[in-house]
Amino acid sequence: MSWRYVRLPPQDPYHMITSFLAVGDHVSKGTKNTMLVFNSLETFVNVGFHQEVWLEVDLDYVRKNGIPVVRRDVGGGTVVITPGEVDYFLVMKSEDAPTNQSELYKKFLSPVASFLNSYGVKAEIREQDIVVGGRKISGNGAMTRGKSVILAGNVLVDVDVNVIAKCLRVPSAKFRDKLAKEMSEWITSMKRETGKTPSVEEVAKGLKKAFEEAGFSFSEEELTEDEVRDWNRLAEEKMRESWIYYKDLRHPELRSERCVKINFSVTLCHVDYKARKLIRITAKFSKEKVEEVSISGDFFVLTPRDFVERLEDRIRGIRVGDIEQVIRDTFNEFRPTIFGFDENDLINAFNEMLIKPEVQEIIS
Repeated sequence: MSWRYVRLPPQDPYHMITSFLAVGDHVSKGTKNTMLVFNSLETFVNVGFHQEVWLEVDLDYVRKNGIPVVRRDVGGGTVVITPGEVDYFLVMKSEDAPTNQSELYKKFLSPVASFLNSYGVKAEIREQDIVVGGRKISGNGAMTRGKSVILAGNVLVDVDVNVIAKCLRVPSAKFRDKLAKEMSEWITSMKRETGKTPSVEEVAKGLKKAFEEAGFSFSEEELTEDEVRDWNRLAEEKMRESWIYYKDLRHPELRSERCVKINFSVTLCHVDYKARKLIRITAKFSKEKVEEVSISGDFFVLTPRDFVERLEDRIRGIRVGDIEQVIRDTFNEFRPTIFGFDENDLINAFNEMLIKPEVQEIIS
């Protein structure tokens, strides 16, 4: 099957996170499957679709240093994008993508791993990432858009963990130093592994060659005028605070990282639960009911895209004793495709919250 190969110049943050959306819309309508390769003009913070900005980003630091914050349409965790990485996007018709997520990642990450191995490193696929010696050198995520499937990923050519750590929200300066040290233990780069810093062009050509050796056939093309027009429109939409802070604005009253009894009948509680990915739940309890709830985290929801919001709406207003059944019923109704947690993980996370003394005082 023939794919388009589109090599783009460096882009601003808003065009970085919308290129594949515009192309996905056109691939859904019949345009050829497309591989995009490019890098960023500047450093920026890229928040996952299901995350709350206030929980993940040191807003004081990024604002003082003029570092943009964007929200992407793909799940996963908050990442700090720098010009020292090369990003690739594989946009394909739904029928051309494996329906099993593990098979999807294996098929399209194998050429990336082969490219890295050509530099003498031992790159291996681990779930949706590629690692060298246990350290991530390529992070990836997948999403659906219309009748297309999109796999977004990167190759870390050079990484400054200190800059990354400064952009992320942490409880203290001491913890930030610890985070930077820990990040150097689970993130790596081509420069660190090989002692060399290949150019963006070298990486782009190497990726293309690796995919060709894996059986992909490319024709080098440019985006059409219609795609560029739609791309610019989408980039403008992603600049709006209503999009960037979408999860935050959806639950403006749920700002707590602990359990607090507000008055004799209301408690606000937050828990972080580690499943395959992190689930963050913040809920307000009034007597025996869930008055409000936010579910966020670094997980991926492929379909339906708004499943988490639908689930929040189903849980809001119900009795505490009905939480488990509502979760099971909602999963059964929508049959979501999720990478990072399942219904039992979510139930366990809520159960962990419900045994907190501050919650027990309200619901007992």
